[in-house]
Amino acid sequence: MNAPQPDEFQEKVAALIVRNSNLLDILTKCQTACGKICRSSIKSATGCGCVKITAEQTLTALTEKNKFSPREMSGVNGYLCGDCRSSVEKEIGELLFYIASLCNALGLSMNEIMTREIKNVEYLGKYSLR
Repeated sequence: MNAPQPDEFQEKVAALIVRNSNLLDILTKCQTACGKICRSSIKSATGCGCVKITAEQTLTALTEKNKFSPREMSGVNGYLCGDCRSSVEKEIGELLFYIASLCNALGLSMNEIMTREIKNVEYLGKYSLR
């Protein structure tokens, strides 16, 4: 099975969204989905304990080692268990659904946005700090 493309996903979302098709509804659904991602991610540390989250300044230490591993820089130690992974993935999927819906409502292409972002990251490299 081929990986779904952003435009294909956007088309499927356009065909499915009925109840929350108003831009205001979509924006609040995006915000709610972000909150659910935060909650399920934090619960993996505070409830389940499959990961530990540290709040140390890692950027300085890692740049001195000239090492830029996203996992090390994230402050996450350990890996999500199956249940926590499923929960976080479900919430990210919901956010992607509403992001696609937002793009549809505003006449934007997820594919074009992603392509532009990839070019920006490639062009600016580590200087595209966000």
